[in-house]
Amino acid sequence: MTRSKWLQFILDQMIWFILILVVIFFTLKTGGKFLSGVTLINVLLHASVLGVLTIGQTICLLSGNFDLSAEGIVSLLTVLAAWLMLPYREMTLAQAGGIGWELSPFIVIPLMLILGTLIGWINGLLITRLRMNNFIVTLAMQLFLRGIAYVISLGAIMPGTPKEFNWLGGGRIGAIPVSVVVTLLLFLVFEFFVRYTRFGRELYAVGANRDAARASGFKPERTITQAYMIGGFMAGLASWMLLGRLEVSTPTLGQGMTLETVASAVIGGVALSGGAGSIVGAFSGVLLLSIVDTGLNIMEVDPFWITGVRGLIILVALLLEVQKARIRLGPVPGRAKSPFAQS
Repeated sequence: MTRSKWLQFILDQMIWFILILVVIFFTLKTGGKFLSGVTLINVLLHASVLGVLTIGQTICLLSGNFDLSAEGIVSLLTVLAAWLMLPYREMTLAQAGGIGWELSPFIVIPLMLILGTLIGWINGLLITRLRMNNFIVTLAMQLFLRGIAYVISLGAIMPGTPKEFNWLGGGRIGAIPVSVVVTLLLFLVFEFFVRYTRFGRELYAVGANRDAARASGFKPERTITQAYMIGGFMAGLASWMLLGRLEVSTPTLGQGMTLETVASAVIGGVALSGGAGSIVGAFSGVLLLSIVDTGLNIMEVDPFWITGVRGLIILVALLLEVQKARIRLGPVPGRAKSPFAQS
């Protein structure tokens, strides 16, 4: 194995060594409290919604595109779901009720997933057919969707979602939350899907070199649109999971999670330029952020420091990503793409 291959391998696997070191650090600092069953479940619970969103973000990043609309989808769908399911209540500044239709969760849940997928499809069409910039399109979509959520709810909370709806986010199988089990299964399924299916091969090919992928018989526009549809579907699933856990809807749900999903993917080795990385790698990034958040909370560290530590982790991850890109791409000029590059 050549020196560059060794360096590439070490950088690819470094996240797992960092995870081990972080766990050891928090275990020593908390007197072993961090390794308790309750704490580990809390880490996975924290990772569940973020993990589902990160899967969708990773699929888009592998295609060489960003999806900043996910948190807007979460904001809109959680508000819309509560609005459709809850009984009518006179709206106040503090609390809002539903439209009064009291739709069954078995109607609302598929509707959330379909709407999420539809929004992803629209993103894909705007980017691939109209040649609009992926970063700006999805950012504008995020703001648009959150604006609709505020119009529906007037910024008030909507409490009291039905028990049948809350199963995914709040249910448990024994002591283990259902959301944790579902999230772990999703990571395994999508890892297989990306590695061993034709779509996965197309995804990596399109992200690595769109022109070469087209010359090989792939259809980049179709692949990118499908990637955004998967991202929208996962955002719909995350909306159901999050609202089911909290049992309260507000248009601020999901706010800030887009950057966390990008950070998780990059920390886990997914290249911002596309065509490199894995779903399992993204899972390691989700775990690291969740472990750091949970560990610092147990240590009762000031929340402002937690934000600063997150930022530092992201900067280090970006530094490692740049080094890996240099090793992977070698001296070939102009290969790495800016995240603001035209799609």
